Amino acid sequence: MGSNPPPPKDQDEASSPPEELDYYAILNLPRSPPPTEAQIRSAYRTLTLSFHPDKQPAELADSARRHFDRIQEAYDTLVDPKKRAVYDELGVQGMKQEWVILDRIAKDMRVGVRAMSGEEFRGWFLEVMKRRERAVVERMVGSRGSITIGFDASNAVSYDEEEDALYIEMPSPRPSNYALGFSFKAPLPRLGSFLGREGEDENENESENDEGPETRKLFKEYGEETELTFNAGISGEVEQMHQEANFKFPDGRKETHLLPLPYFLIANQINLGVGASQLFGGPYSVKGLAKPPFAFMQNSVMSVNASVLPHPSLETTWTKSFVPIPGAKPISVQVDVDFDRSPQRAPPRFALKVTRQIGDRRFLVSSWSSGSLLWPKPFRHFFLPLIEFGLNAETAMSVPTHPSFFQIGVVSQPKRQISPADVEEEVEDEDEEFEMLRRQQRKEIGAAEAWQTNVTATPMQTTLSFVYSRNVFSGKSAYERLRSEWSSEGHHALPEDNEPRSVRVNVETTVGRDLALGWHIEGTRQVGDFTRMGLGVGVRDMQGLVVTVSWSRLGQKIRVPISVIPFGLVDVDVAAMAIICPWLAYCALEFGFIRPRERKRHRRAIARRQKQLRRLVPKKRAESQEAIEIMTEQVQRRQAKEAKQGGLVILRAEYGYYPSKKDRENGRGLEVTDVSIPVAALVDHGQLAIPKEMAKSHILGFHDPAPLLPKMLKIWYNYHGQEHYVEAKETEDISCPMRSHLL
Repeated sequence: MGSNPPPPKDQDEASSPPEELDYYAILNLPRSPPPTEAQIRSAYRTLTLSFHPDKQPAELADSARRHFDRIQEAYDTLVDPKKRAVYDELGVQGMKQEWVILDRIAKDMRVGVRAMSGEEFRGWFLEVMKRRERAVVERMVGSRGSITIGFDASNAVSYDEEEDALYIEMPSPRPSNYALGFSFKAPLPRLGSFLGREGEDENENESENDEGPETRKLFKEYGEETELTFNAGISGEVEQMHQEANFKFPDGRKETHLLPLPYFLIANQINLGVGASQLFGGPYSVKGLAKPPFAFMQNSVMSVNASVLPHPSLETTWTKSFVPIPGAKPISVQVDVDFDRSPQRAPPRFALKVTRQIGDRRFLVSSWSSGSLLWPKPFRHFFLPLIEFGLNAETAMSVPTHPSFFQIGVVSQPKRQISPADVEEEVEDEDEEFEMLRRQQRKEIGAAEAWQTNVTATPMQTTLSFVYSRNVFSGKSAYERLRSEWSSEGHHALPEDNEPRSVRVNVETTVGRDLALGWHIEGTRQVGDFTRMGLGVGVRDMQGLVVTVSWSRLGQKIRVPISVIPFGLVDVDVAAMAIICPWLAYCALEFGFIRPRERKRHRRAIARRQKQLRRLVPKKRAESQEAIEIMTEQVQRRQAKEAKQGGLVILRAEYGYYPSKKDRENGRGLEVTDVSIPVAALVDHGQLAIPKEMAKSHILGFHDPAPLLPKMLKIWYNYHGQEHYVEAKETEDISCPMRSHLL
């Protein structure tokens, strides 16, 4: 008989994520503010006194070497500003992979990464990561498409004027209109590629910009070149004709019926064109633009769009921001010039748009357009060339005329996240006021409230429009992410929090000069990582009450408007019911089915992950006990010195899960570990400080006795001959001695 095979490795342990070390916790350094080089070196020297393998007995040498290697790895990463910048953004695993690429680029750049300071490298690295992220998103949404199919179901409701009665029948919806649009991007071809000088251009760039092949490859990969955008679209109506057919039956009866023919499409509008845009940066971004007369092009955006259908046209747009007075807020100016007719017969259309910030997140926007004009007849005959090109008189009617208009409005953008440090400066000692301010801030950010109002005047009419949008049904996660020892981000690799998905509500209203009111209300909800669905209700002229269903994902959108009730039969009661009924149905679905199901699913995911992590607790406990045994002698000598000076002496420290009364009734017991020695090792010059950003279970000598459960650190200490006690939750900082104990 053969020998028994070795026992298989624990499946949960094998499938667990790789250990993610917190270098800051290993060296007991705060993340914010960033530690100085002197602080990093001091922490490293202190730890090497306890964990150097040559200073340990033979039975502890192997364990000391493992811990010393971690300390050395943490020191080598944090003491180098460039490596620390990568680690702060990507963590241990990402840093090990990304640093290989960055180091190769650094060696390739003669005057580059190696000559940068820590802050300059951080900015350069973040810019590289942004390019990479943009490239990934662009690859996912390289093309954009939209499909709109309208249906008419208004025959379900009819009104008999003679009997003054309203009849509701089974609807027979039929297609009424359609619209298709598609666009994609392609890189702008270089002249050198046609002339066979691509390699020469690269060599020239290398000599001028001092960038090697790795750097050029990186920037080329992440889309620095100008791109062309091709777009096409068609829209129109869907019609169906009938053919008259006579039927003769065997009994001699004759009947005439109208047989429906297949639907056919009527194209009212066809669009086909191409556009290109270019951003002109500082004086060294593009050759020749730093000198007059092109100096005004610096820090501006130029775009050109050419259309072939429905008629030849060329539109150019130039955008730039100005600061009229030093210290004032900038003014953004956009100039549009559109050539849609023969220059011999009509001047181009001019449009001007000016935007200026007038308050916190509020902007004043003013637009003007000259509309379609014709040259005066004497000017056209005597001052313009007689060469006819473009559209002639016979085809002039095919080009639509655009009325001149003037528009002014105010735009309010959603509230953005602000730095917590800005708030802490104002309410540093006011804990209650600070928490209330932060709650209000989170509420405003979650709502993302925005609005816009415009007044538009044309020679024909004047309209007032108002748009308001905000998130509703947004809330706090039902389960807080908990810190533990396997992730420097402070949590395990769990599924996403059970964060209630908000609904984005958008309200649009338009009031004409005759007080005719049009409105549309639409709610959009994210149903997947990149997928959104929406439902809208509105009243439109000539279409009546319209219900709209939409679906969008990564730039692709499908929209289905359905006409339900004719315009003449829509009143206040009908509009109110059209809004209230879908709203109540969604609330019942959201709070009666979706959220309970998500909470149940999240609880099961946490239970499964807890079961896996608990099997790793004995291994982590053994590692922490080895670290405690190694540092005990050194820590005891330092604590004896503190006791002689009347300084900070740690009497006892516990870290773990303390069950509530309800949990104890359910049979959950105490799960804590003794961390007196590891906490005493953190005492430096009579002070103990553990910042809240630090995952406490990452500290040398700590381990997580209760994965995915809220934990607490309790410390009993002696200071100036008096005993004191302090405790802190996992997300709270801790400081000993406390300010009240110093008095």
